[in-house]
Amino acid sequence: MSTATASLAGNAWLVAREPIHIGGADSENRGNNNPIFRLPDRTPVLPGSSLRGALREHAEADPTYKGDVQNWFGGNPTESAPGRISLGWGWPVWWPVHVLGYGNWWVSCPTWLRRYGKLTGQSVSFAANPVLITDPEMAGQTVFLRWVKLENVTYQDPAPLPLPPELNDYRQRLLVVPDDSITVLVDMGLVRQPRVSLKSVEEFDQENEKDPDKADKNTLVRNLFAVEAIPPGAAFLLSWSSRTEVKNLPAWEQFLHQEHYVGGLWSVGYGRVIVEGI
Repeated sequence: MSTATASLAGNAWLVAREPIHIGGADSENRGNNNPIFRLPDRTPVLPGSSLRGALREHAEADPTYKGDVQNWFGGNPTESAPGRISLGWGWPVWWPVHVLGYGNWWVSCPTWLRRYGKLTGQSVSFAANPVLITDPEMAGQTVFLRWVKLENVTYQDPAPLPLPPELNDYRQRLLVVPDDSITVLVDMGLVRQPRVSLKSVEEFDQENEKDPDKADKNTLVRNLFAVEAIPPGAAFLLSWSSRTEVKNLPAWEQFLHQEHYVGGLWSVGYGRVIVEGI
């Protein structure tokens, strides 16, 4: 068994293969809307605690890695013993937006790309023009992403732009837009799915007994709610580091770089991701 000492760190790509739902902190105050977790500036992120919990659960269920769980993640969740691996948050780098009849385009912005360069220590260069596109045939044209109009786009060589292996086939479908445009494109690309709660009328009334406005027992509206999710194809940067020695470091990297399930609703097809090396 190999042992690695402190000050080790690594980065990886996390790419959604299915929608990902990690509920926002204000989910309970949003009525029938169950949003994804975002920062105050509306940036979609994957909290490190959620990633850690999902990876721990996966490792505990796999006989190959079960013996390393305590060293990597610490004692049981109710215990205070720290793990050797510290997981950072998942930061967005590329976000898919589907355009009817034209398929997906992957969008990013200068802030996202510069953050990637800072966290990985890699140089990320791109032109200074407000809107960049990696399809040479679209240079100088006007691009419509649904209701967003991008004028006079400039061609950008895709080679200097970071992209996970999972998305290599889409290098000519990348767009870099200004920071002030990314939020509307994130909203545009979200997966939204209406769902129906299977709770009985009695259970629903018990939870909302203090709300006199919810008195109609013959409507399904009270049981309807919408779920937001990160779309398949969204690419995030995941960073990790070691606090002290990490036993069986090769096994950790082998475990990390595979498919996992992140977030809730995995039983209905949400949360499958692939983690790939950079």
